[in-house]
Amino acid sequence: MSPSVLNVEKLSIAYGGKRGWQSAVNGVSLAIGQGEALGLVGESGSGKSSVAMAILRYLPGNARLAASALEFQGREIRGLSGEELRGLRGDRIAAVYQHPGAALSPAMTIGRQIGETIMRHRPVRHEEARWRSAELLRRVRVANPERVLDLYPHELSGGMQQRANIAIAIALDPALLVLDEPTTALDASVQSEVIAILDDLRRDHKTSILLISHDINLIRRSCDRVAVMQSGAVVESGDARDVFENPAHAYTKALIASIPALNFTKRDGRLAETVTAVRGRTGAIPAPAAPSDRQVAIAGKKISHSFGDQAVLHKVELRIEQGETFGLIGESGSGKSTLARIVTGLQTPSQGSVELFGRTVAPRAEKRAPGERRDVQMVFQSPDRTLNPRHRIGRIISRPLRRLAGLGRSDAKTRVAELLRSVRLADTTAEQKPRSLSGGQRQRAAIARAFAGAPKVVVLDEPTSALDVSVQATVLNLLNDLQRDRNTTYLFISHDLRVVRYMADRIGVLYRGRLVETGTSEQVFRGPNHPYTKLLLAASSDEAPAASARAEIAAEITSNSGCAFAGRCPLAQPGCLKAEPPAADVGDGHLIACWRHSELS
Repeated sequence: MSPSVLNVEKLSIAYGGKRGWQSAVNGVSLAIGQGEALGLVGESGSGKSSVAMAILRYLPGNARLAASALEFQGREIRGLSGEELRGLRGDRIAAVYQHPGAALSPAMTIGRQIGETIMRHRPVRHEEARWRSAELLRRVRVANPERVLDLYPHELSGGMQQRANIAIAIALDPALLVLDEPTTALDASVQSEVIAILDDLRRDHKTSILLISHDINLIRRSCDRVAVMQSGAVVESGDARDVFENPAHAYTKALIASIPALNFTKRDGRLAETVTAVRGRTGAIPAPAAPSDRQVAIAGKKISHSFGDQAVLHKVELRIEQGETFGLIGESGSGKSTLARIVTGLQTPSQGSVELFGRTVAPRAEKRAPGERRDVQMVFQSPDRTLNPRHRIGRIISRPLRRLAGLGRSDAKTRVAELLRSVRLADTTAEQKPRSLSGGQRQRAAIARAFAGAPKVVVLDEPTSALDVSVQATVLNLLNDLQRDRNTTYLFISHDLRVVRYMADRIGVLYRGRLVETGTSEQVFRGPNHPYTKLLLAASSDEAPAASARAEIAAEITSNSGCAFAGRCPLAQPGCLKAEPPAADVGDGHLIACWRHSELS
C-alpha cells in the first residue's frame, strides 16, 4: 500500500444528553493511502458522518472521543491547538458536504468565496487569487469560469454549486478530501461529472479521498476500497468490487439487494428490504389496465412557463392515464419540478392549461373546486421542510382529513390511525413530533398526509433521493401497495434512473423544458433513444467510464434556435440548428424529438 495519509485505529464516539451517553461509533479502524479512495457506506445513523467529523475535528462539545490513533500524515491530530487545526483545514484536509447551497455564503460571489480560501492560506494578491479561482473552476469542468466567478450561489444550479464547493475544497491541493454525501441531490450526469473530477484529482494531484455515501453505485464506481458500517461498527471491508460482487456479511447483502437494477421493474417483484424494515405484502405488481380501458387522469396542453426572461417550459404536452405511474427524468434545471407545481396548481403557467379527468382546472390551486384540490396531492423531496416541526404527526395528518375529506374530530382521529398503519407506522407515531422520527419515517408520514383526502393523483417530486437504499426500498414498495389498493395515478419525478425504471409504466425525458422522448419504460430503456436519453442512461450505468461523459456534460450550449440539444449532440448537423424537431413515432407510440431519429438505433 502507498504511504498512509490517514490512519484511524479503534475510534469510538459517544454523545451526551439527558438520557446519558449514547454510543455512535464503536472501535472503527481504517487507513487511506496516498491517492487512494475509500468509500464509507451505511444507513443513516450508522455513524458515517461522526467518523468524518472526528477526522476533521468538528465534533460538538457534547461528544466524547476515544481512539488508539487518529493520525494525518503520521501526525496525531487530537492534541492540535485551535490555530493549528485552522491551518490544517482547507490547506491539507478539506471537506465537501451534502447540501451545496448551504455550504456557500449567499451574500458573496463565487469568485470571492474561492479567493478568500486562497488568500487565507497563501500570500497572494487579489488579482492572482482571482486568476487561480478561474483555473480551479476550469479544473472542475465549469464552462466560462470568468463569468461564474461574478455570480452568486442562487444564480447557479445545484450541480454548479457543488462544483464550486469542490473548487474551494481543492484550492490548495489538499492531501485528503472528505466528501460527505456529495451527490445525494444531483442528477446522474452531474454525478458522473463529480466522479470524473475525483478521478482527475487522484491521478494528477495524488489526492486521497474519503467518500461517505449511502449510494452504493457511486462508491462502486469511484472507490478502490469500501468499509460498510452498521450501528457504529464496520461489519465488512475490502476491495470495493469484491465486496459488492461477493458480499460476506448479511447486512451488506441486504443493502445491495435493496438497490433497483436497471433491468428490474415492479412487474418482476418487490424490492428487498433490510431486516430492520417493516415488511408489507409480497409479490409483483400487476400490469395496469389496457390503455383503452383507462381514463386520462392528467392532460397538459401546450404548457409553457418562464421566470422573467428565462423560459423553463416550452409547449409541453403531457398525458397520464388513471392508475399508471408516469416517470419524469432529466437533469437539474430541465423544468421537472416546475411542471409538477403547475399540475398541482402551486405554479401558474405562462401559457397552456391542465385537465384533470377531462375537465380543465383553474391554474391556481386556491381557485380550484374543493374536489379538484382533494384529487391532486404532492409529496416533496424533503419532509423536513414540509412537516411543521411544532405540530404532532396526528395533527399534521388530521388537518387535510377535516378540510378535504370533511371528517369530524373523532372520525379524523380514527382515520389518522388507519393512515399511519397503511404506511407502516405505529399508532403512537401520532403523538410524536417530526424531529423524533427518522428520515424514512418522516417521509412515510408525509405520504400518509398526501393520501389523507383519498386523492386520485399524487405528484412525487424526488420522494426518495435523500433516503438510504433500504428505506428507499420500503417507501417504493409502500407507494406501489397504495397504488394497487386505490388505483392512484402517480407523476413520479426522480434523477435516479434505477428508481424510475422500477416504478414507472411510462417515462418522459425532459431537456431544457422540452419533452424529447416519451414511451413505455421498456421502450425508453431498450431504445432506440434520443441522444440526450442515451447520455443519461450511460451516466447511470455501472460500467460507464466517467471520463467519456465528461466532455459531453461540460459542453457549452450555444444554440438559441433549432434543437436545444444540438450543442451537445454527437449526431448534430448544421440543419439541426435551424428548427426545433417535432416528436416522431419510432414505433408503438414511442416518441422521439430528433431530426436524425432514423440514425438513433
